[in-house]
Amino acid sequence: MTLTRRNLLSSVGALALVSGLPVVSFAQARPDIVIATNELARGLEPGSDTGNVDVRVIYSIFDTLIRRDFVNPQAGGGEKLVPHLAQSWKRVDPRTLEVVLRRGVKFHNGDELTAEDVMFTFSAERLWGPKSAVVEGRAYFGHLEKVEKIDDYAVRFVTKEPDLVFESRLATYTSWIVNARSWLQHKEAIERQNAALPEDRRRPWMEGAIRLVKWNPIGTGPYKFRGWKNNEFIALDANENYFMGAPAARSITFKEVPEIATRIAGLVSGEFQMITDVPPDQIALLGRYPDIKVTQAPLENSHVLVFNTADPLLKDKRIRQALSLAIDRAALNKALWEGHAQIPPGHQLPSFGEMFLKDRPGYRFDPARARALLAEAGYKGERIGYRIIPNYYQRGGEAAQIMLEMWKAVGLNVEMETVENFTQVRAKGLQIHPWSNTYRLPDPSGALLVNWGPNALIQTRFKHFEPPPAFNEAAKALIGGATMADRRKAFSTLLDIFEDEMPMTTLYNPIAIFAMRNNITWSPYPIHYMDFRPDVFRVG
Repeated sequence: MTLTRRNLLSSVGALALVSGLPVVSFAQARPDIVIATNELARGLEPGSDTGNVDVRVIYSIFDTLIRRDFVNPQAGGGEKLVPHLAQSWKRVDPRTLEVVLRRGVKFHNGDELTAEDVMFTFSAERLWGPKSAVVEGRAYFGHLEKVEKIDDYAVRFVTKEPDLVFESRLATYTSWIVNARSWLQHKEAIERQNAALPEDRRRPWMEGAIRLVKWNPIGTGPYKFRGWKNNEFIALDANENYFMGAPAARSITFKEVPEIATRIAGLVSGEFQMITDVPPDQIALLGRYPDIKVTQAPLENSHVLVFNTADPLLKDKRIRQALSLAIDRAALNKALWEGHAQIPPGHQLPSFGEMFLKDRPGYRFDPARARALLAEAGYKGERIGYRIIPNYYQRGGEAAQIMLEMWKAVGLNVEMETVENFTQVRAKGLQIHPWSNTYRLPDPSGALLVNWGPNALIQTRFKHFEPPPAFNEAAKALIGGATMADRRKAFSTLLDIFEDEMPMTTLYNPIAIFAMRNNITWSPYPIHYMDFRPDVFRVG
């Protein structure tokens, strides 16, 4: 059937009755915005919920001390940093950074932001200690030595070794500032419950608090949490007291709509004002409608394959190398992204600035070498499982089907295993699974180390990558390097070891494509944040 406005509206009528969501009129001075997305956030605790689908919601609820300026990036690579919750900061020495807070900023519960909230956010107990409740925080801030209160509006951060990019860490994942009181109000009840349990079943109170604040987040951001329903919607209301000014929309609702055809139908009808994860082959279709526009951005995010190095078969790195060498990335890019995706030279990006090692070849396509390695390893056609969550990664299912044929062409027997969530992905018997690695600051310590370094979950919790000691030694040298030249040397060593060990391979960096009503002014960023602050989001 040809897709027309008439049959789109007809199909959407039934959808609207089922969803119960109103069709929004933009005649309102302050509209309610409905965004149809492939999948909702799995939680809204900004330290522990760091997946792609999580941060696009979290970014409007919470603020960081320093803000990365995506609209005006630093020329020549790197990033421009601007004051946000911190009105200023200064370097005391290579290990010490002091920040002065903006006064009068209010949390969504009415509390004023003070140094106590920053101290709590960056406490060892919550974020970076060896037994921190937010396990993910250790990969970003595990090298902190202490955080000190200077006065009610000033805080000092001290690292164990020099960190030349610490300011950038305060502008990225896990550094969103939480409200101390919203956590501490649960402490007494959780500790009372603990006291009634046998000692071996007691857990630190913060682990229990995470489960409670995950769906009752209190931040300082432009939108505040109103409610959610699993697999249906997450609703946010405007924070009218936001320190940057009142947001452009009265509310924003993220609605889960897995099928792209249904998302497009709702956008055309006016039920949705924006949709995410538009495939490239739908851009021309959307261009037929004069009241709809499409915008896109290349992502600083690599779609990758994880090879479980602890698996009895894949522990032989020659098989892992063969799996990588059999993949024709240019063919994938052409078939799936119409050539618009980027294929980076290894686990790095030009935005790293002086840390970018531009002469590296990256991951190669060499089927003859793949066959030779399989012969050397004595591979005899043993089955290899490829676990995938359908529709989680855009074009992921199509990529899997193409790669199965590429692997078959060199003699690899790979079969797809469909599961529902990442708990099932990482269950016993895992061999290969798709993943994405976001470059969370334009520096290897916010990309390779966050995802694969000594404090990364893939080493510490999942045990899918046990590198040689030289890898983690180089990781420490990268973080603590006294000069950028020292850091570049450490990074080169890391990549040499990483690409030889082959615990993963990069496929491509996709493009993020959104479609929206014409009267919305908004642009996507190169990572998965969706920013609805009043300086970058307008309606009308």
